[in-house]
Amino acid sequence: MTMKRIAAAALGLGLAFGPVAAHSAEDITIGFTAALSGDFAAFGLNMRKGLDLAVETLNKKGGATYTIDAVDDRGEAREGVLIAQRFCSDSKIDVVMGYSFSSIALAAMPVFNDCKLPVLASAVTSPALSNVSAYFRRNVLTDAVQGAMMGTYAAKTLGLSNIYVLNQQDDYGIGVAKAFSEAATKAGAKVLGAESYLLGAKDFRTLLTKVRAAKPDAIFIGGFYTEAAKIAEQARALGIKAQLLSTDGALNVELMKLGRGAVDGMIVYGMFDPSVATPATEAFLTAYRAKYKEDPSAWAALGYDAGITLGAAVDLAASGGPVTRETLNAAFAKLKDVPGVTGPTTFDPSGDRAGALYFLAVSGGKFGLAPKQP
Repeated sequence: MTMKRIAAAALGLGLAFGPVAAHSAEDITIGFTAALSGDFAAFGLNMRKGLDLAVETLNKKGGATYTIDAVDDRGEAREGVLIAQRFCSDSKIDVVMGYSFSSIALAAMPVFNDCKLPVLASAVTSPALSNVSAYFRRNVLTDAVQGAMMGTYAAKTLGLSNIYVLNQQDDYGIGVAKAFSEAATKAGAKVLGAESYLLGAKDFRTLLTKVRAAKPDAIFIGGFYTEAAKIAEQARALGIKAQLLSTDGALNVELMKLGRGAVDGMIVYGMFDPSVATPATEAFLTAYRAKYKEDPSAWAALGYDAGITLGAAVDLAASGGPVTRETLNAAFAKLKDVPGVTGPTTFDPSGDRAGALYFLAVSGGKFGLAPKQP
């Protein structure tokens, strides 16, 4: 693709970019960025695996040829802004995908907004990203939606009445815990207390001693698999038998590797799991297992669906004339019910996507559908 970059001048967080020239739809380059190293690399690496599989599928179909330019943001907001500036100024980049952390996407969006580069993210769930830019979309549900669904599920479907809330001290943990607590309370449960912890913490015994004294029948952990596994191990070691609940951030095979038997029975939520096979997911599961010799995670499925959605947007943009960043962005807004393994994708004007959740329980070292569903 040949795009003409207009000179840029530094403007606060980002750069000011002028309009970009049109090109044929023969060559589409995806700028992919996420945390691809460190403690939380599983999210980014799994999204990349799903996207790679989607790109293979699109390239076999014929028409446009898709390539990926991947950069590790290392989970650092400053790095995310620098990467955004690089993608904006690279005339070959048509769209940006990935993102493990909402804070990094939020820091980068002013840059992308200036250069009018569309973003389709798959693992950032902060409500603060709704309406952040006309060039931002995501195919994962927001924390507010998912947390509320889990809160209602815990109180109404599981019948839990006394719940203690623990959450990581960041936008993700705070947002999902707030939505969970409000929905659980509205559905008739009592939140006995709430405590936060730092991402990367390893010793939760002081927090859990306070939790044990409250005698809850459930603990909701608003955080990622790394801390959720440690909390589960230390809670069981302290004799806490409460039902453990967590988030899509804990929906990862690493949860069982880190938490072993302590996480057995934990219930989490997500938009996909290979244990919930359907005719719509059969081909994806077969292809993914053949390529990677493992089951796909929810993040792999969302990465795959993002790639397939991009293909639909490129086809739509090309049907009306030259494909540019602007016509591709307009095409994203017009898509309706693009079929995918996490369900159909349509974006509302805020950039968000509607959808449903599965509630999954750990049993025998694997995720499976929880015995009770809404």
